[in-house]
Amino acid sequence: MRYLLVLTVTLLFFSCAEKTVLKSKPNVLVILIDNQGYYELSRNGNEIVQTPRIDALSTTAVNFTDFYAPPFCSPSRSALLTGRYALRAGIHNTVGGVSILHKDEITMADILKKEGYSTGVFGKWHLGSSYPYAPKFRGFDEVFVHGGGGVSQLGDYYGNNHIDATYSHNGKFVKSNGFSTDVLFDEAIKYMDGKKRSDEPFYCYLTTPAVHFPTNRHPETTRRLLDRGVEDSKYMALYSMIENVDDNIGKIMDYLESSGLKENTIVVLASDQGVNDRGAPMHRSGEFQNRGLSFDEKHHVYCMIQYPKLTDKNPGDNDKLTGMVDVLPTILDICGIEEPLNLDGESLKPLLVGSSDWNDERKLIVQCPRSRVRKKWENTAVKYKKWRLVDGKELYNIENDFGQKTDVAGDYPEIVKELTNTYETFWNSLAPAESLISAHILGADEAPEIRLVGMDWYQGDAPWTQQGLVNRKSQGKWRVHIENDGKYQFELRRYPREKIMPIEAVSASIKIGDVEAKVDIDKADSDAILYLELKKGSYDMITTFKDPEHTESKDGWGANFVHVSYLD
Repeated sequence: MRYLLVLTVTLLFFSCAEKTVLKSKPNVLVILIDNQGYYELSRNGNEIVQTPRIDALSTTAVNFTDFYAPPFCSPSRSALLTGRYALRAGIHNTVGGVSILHKDEITMADILKKEGYSTGVFGKWHLGSSYPYAPKFRGFDEVFVHGGGGVSQLGDYYGNNHIDATYSHNGKFVKSNGFSTDVLFDEAIKYMDGKKRSDEPFYCYLTTPAVHFPTNRHPETTRRLLDRGVEDSKYMALYSMIENVDDNIGKIMDYLESSGLKENTIVVLASDQGVNDRGAPMHRSGEFQNRGLSFDEKHHVYCMIQYPKLTDKNPGDNDKLTGMVDVLPTILDICGIEEPLNLDGESLKPLLVGSSDWNDERKLIVQCPRSRVRKKWENTAVKYKKWRLVDGKELYNIENDFGQKTDVAGDYPEIVKELTNTYETFWNSLAPAESLISAHILGADEAPEIRLVGMDWYQGDAPWTQQGLVNRKSQGKWRVHIENDGKYQFELRRYPREKIMPIEAVSASIKIGDVEAKVDIDKADSDAILYLELKKGSYDMITTFKDPEHTESKDGWGANFVHVSYLD
């Protein structure tokens, strides 16, 4: 009896001790705003929009003024979640099969979940929607997201915009009420509020589809802008979305304060990419030349990190060269979690406390080929102190030439050589491109049914928006991996399941490797069902609808959506 009593007390002690340790770990809140430019903040000189709550956070947090992200959504998210350059994960575009985070990459959610954290994602994912790439397979317990790469894009719920959108909540579609940013911040607060009473620390990844296109006017902030005398122009929707984001930053920071979570919560607020193609007059003093993906204008983003136990010692602006790849190692360092050895980022913890223990010789590489095939030096910048080596050819000194207008490569050959060597080392360290193609896994026990979307065709066309569904021309291939031998059912659709519309074809076919099937259908049918007996292995998969009565479709077009079920 005495032995049992001692054992019981011992087990209780260690159980309580474990809970105490978990509860003492910092909570993590990462907020990523989509496509908001550095100069779309009033603190950074914008004279139209007002962002008082973000401005205020920049003074209590450490505000990184020389912070860079990959251009475009998927590469930036990949860098944030893995601490590694996006090309290592096979990501170099936002569509076309190369916006999917490779299955071998380890995410922030994977690591924190293993350490006892509850994990939730709210909003935009854009790193793959099938198995094993969807957020529920990448370490997230709670998933409240829209589809595709943005609201109203091909993979999103049909008909969505920023108002009253339908989201996927843990695999089930739910209708929301309100503007996307308001809805997502409310869901994130509800999640954090539920976790504050538990023994688990939380990791909340809140990533808005705003202020990316399509833009919709937020009624309250639009009224506020008009009352201030802002001209009612084609940019009013964008302005209203920016100010609504700011309102919600205030709401969530007020929640952390009132709930008692502020002192033990790491808050990261950043934009995912710079702006060079929006068209709105948002660039600093017209100094940028709007030249594209290799220049600072497309990479320069705002980033603020607050963790009162550290940042209260050294708040305000920090001008060290930093980037999106640094977010993961920073969080792991603060949380006392050992980081993987293969990271490209560096922990910013020394800068959060004002320490001099920082590598001023560090170099950052930003590259987004913006195509299916990665090419050496294509759309590349190597950043080092005041220097920018662009595409391996042009060198700029941004201290004297902020707009990057004067190439000084001929004057500083030793700098060009040093930065070239840095890039060559990186490029030579990349895995073979073929090994980074993300195959959709069919027939896995974890996902016996999955949906494939045409935006992930890795060869052929790259359909992007729902507006393109009216066309009957696009065709492409998915790379798939058959996990188990057996019989598979394929449901081919032109429109998604939630939009019952005719395919307007008279036949449908599918081919995986050398195995194929065909079925005749009525032009009024909204789907076509086919079956294949398949062997385990990796193959190309192509689907074809045909309608000989229309010349534009004489060669056939592909199914935009395919639901795959493993039968036996």
